[in-house]
Amino acid sequence: MHILAIITILVMSSISALHFYWTFGGQFGFKSAGPILEGEKKFEPGRGITFIVALLLGCLAFLAYQLTWPYQIFSKIIPYAGYLTSIVFIVRAVGDFNYLGFFKKIYNSNFATLDTRVFSPLCLLLGISYGFLAAQY
Repeated sequence: MHILAIITILVMSSISALHFYWTFGGQFGFKSAGPILEGEKKFEPGRGITFIVALLLGCLAFLAYQLTWPYQIFSKIIPYAGYLTSIVFIVRAVGDFNYLGFFKKIYNSNFATLDTRVFSPLCLLLGISYGFLAAQY
């Protein structure tokens, strides 16, 4: 399980770092980071929201660490947080049945292609990973 935790920590830290990069004006990959319909983005977050997402993703990296190498003060809530995180990632992988997830209806954008090939499978794997880490806690 240590290898699974390390991989999860590295993935979540990398995604967090990418969101921090976007917060401070970086453009690499930003245009493909949200659903587009008829040439318009359906959701374009500001810097504040992107910063909050980056912090939350960093906290999820720390959660993966805690699920494997816990501090005593967090020991009662950590497995519940792991299961909740697992559920959230699996729900994200399934999607909203329109723009996100495996069962989306809109497939004609760069985001939709990346969502099918990268984002949704990654969310499913992260959901499974957090579920395993929480179960072994």
